[in-house]
Amino acid sequence: MSSREQQTEPRIIAVAGGKGGTGKTLLAANVGIFLATLGKNVVAVDASFGAPNLHAFCGVARPDRTLADMLGNRSVPLEHVAVETPIGNLRLIAGEGDPAWAANPKSAQINRLISQLRQLEADYVVLDLASGTSGNILDLFLVADVGVVTTVPEPTSVEGAYRFLRAAFVRRMRKVGVSGELEMPGEELRRYEGGIPAPGDLLAFAEDKASDMTERIAEELDAMRPYFVVNEVRSKADMELGQAVARAVRRRMSIPAGYMGHIEYDDAVSVAVRRRRPLLLEHPESRVARCIERAVRRLLAIDDDKFVHARGGDSYYDLLEIEPTATDEEIRRANRRIREIYARDSLVVGGLYNRRRLDDLHLRIDEAYETLMDAAARKNYDQALFPGGVPKSHATSDSGPSDLIIEATVGDEREQTPSEPVVEKPLPPMPDLEDVTDYTGSLMREVREARGMALRAISDRTKIGMTYLRAIEDEDFRRLPAVVYVRGFLVEYARMLDLDVDGVLGSYLPRYREARTQTDPELT
Repeated sequence: MSSREQQTEPRIIAVAGGKGGTGKTLLAANVGIFLATLGKNVVAVDASFGAPNLHAFCGVARPDRTLADMLGNRSVPLEHVAVETPIGNLRLIAGEGDPAWAANPKSAQINRLISQLRQLEADYVVLDLASGTSGNILDLFLVADVGVVTTVPEPTSVEGAYRFLRAAFVRRMRKVGVSGELEMPGEELRRYEGGIPAPGDLLAFAEDKASDMTERIAEELDAMRPYFVVNEVRSKADMELGQAVARAVRRRMSIPAGYMGHIEYDDAVSVAVRRRRPLLLEHPESRVARCIERAVRRLLAIDDDKFVHARGGDSYYDLLEIEPTATDEEIRRANRRIREIYARDSLVVGGLYNRRRLDDLHLRIDEAYETLMDAAARKNYDQALFPGGVPKSHATSDSGPSDLIIEATVGDEREQTPSEPVVEKPLPPMPDLEDVTDYTGSLMREVREARGMALRAISDRTKIGMTYLRAIEDEDFRRLPAVVYVRGFLVEYARMLDLDVDGVLGSYLPRYREARTQTDPELT
């Protein structure tokens, strides 16, 4: 059963940012392109009203239909303004050539757009949103199933991302009719960073007022789960920024934010843009392409509910982002890391903490470190915090306990007592593999079956569609995409079977190229 048959509506991914120049369009275009190469039916939508350029990143020169055709004419459905792109499975709803009025669409037009996004014939819809915090942009961001916030390692960009999230939550509250009870006086608003209260501040304000909406605010707060991507990364510190920002947002704003990945600075981006060619087609082996691939694979894991957000808590262990079973050395390392993240000159704290709040946080970090490093004090603290005993560590991601927690999905480890013995079917013999082997699709199928690997298991691990994997083994070249993608599929497939990657590419790709050249030279 196809993914389209399994769902009635497409999954919407919105890519946004607090300011321009953060790489939103680069990410949105290539998220769509990569999903399309995995066999997903994708529609990319240029919702950067007034400054559309998604078409250039998707390799479309000048579309003959645009979003304005739908916004300006109620009889034109959104589906009808989607145009084909050079990438199979990817269509584009562009804004190139839109009239001036399209830069400021009315609320009724945006509402109609939102309702029709869910009606598109697609597995995924990727929205490239404009920068800033206008109501239209926030509404599109909030309607998405996955909201991605891009930033670059610069103070103004990080602060803009924080402001965007604050504004998005305030907008979310207004949509559910909560704002009326949370009107703060001007002098109260000026106390908050950026003039906008953080979601946690709104919750505390409602609790102080004993508002009936307190529970609703908490529910909406938990439901808003953005993911950060840091673009133009040049150093190790830049690479670590995204995780630090996500942690800080969880702590200060109480938003359960996550981290999706980073994108390295690479000249390949500007080269591809100048040539008006999709980056993943022009430079599939570049560093930036690999970064985007990793980010999209994490996005797919998010989509499959393999990730669970862990919100920042109030305990000393939460504050230092360590497990309750942490050793003294782990506590020392965590203390150094936390102090670096929340240092006064850190990129993370600007626009998120004012001086008073930061001083308070530093005092709490000192208190946590001193308590946990004192054996007697830690024992007393643990007894008060965990009356039933200190909990065991749980498996986490590489980023630590406060980042995305990966659930165990390898298999069911519960004890089973079958009523009758299970007879395992013997595996077929492994074919002979020489130093110089012609790796045909049928030979690779024999290797896979000899290793006892199901094609579905390879698809789940590599995120390559079953259709493409079967086409590789059947050598049904007509069903395979362009050579740049087939090459990547073969690399992943060969690695899963522990085969010689160079040998597989060297023998399989020439047959593929020859067959495709005979049918359609442009496809190779």
